[in-house]
Amino acid sequence: MTPRDVHGVVVFQTVQEDARLSIMEYSSVSVFLIGLLLGIVYLEKWSSSRQTEAEMEVDLLEEAGI
Repeated sequence: MTPRDVHGVVVFQTVQEDARLSIMEYSSVSVFLIGLLLGIVYLEKWSSSRQTEAEMEVDLLEEAGI
């Protein structure tokens, strides 16, 4: 049996349960970090895409003489 402190309450669990919970904790952190990284990459790509569109729009306006 392995003790685990859960919000001030000690819960006893088997070694298998402890290993399973640890794997779930680590994998959930991994999924969060991967999602965060993908979100940052998406925002960077979207931002650079918007800047390119704005530059093209300015070029078109300058060519039109506006």
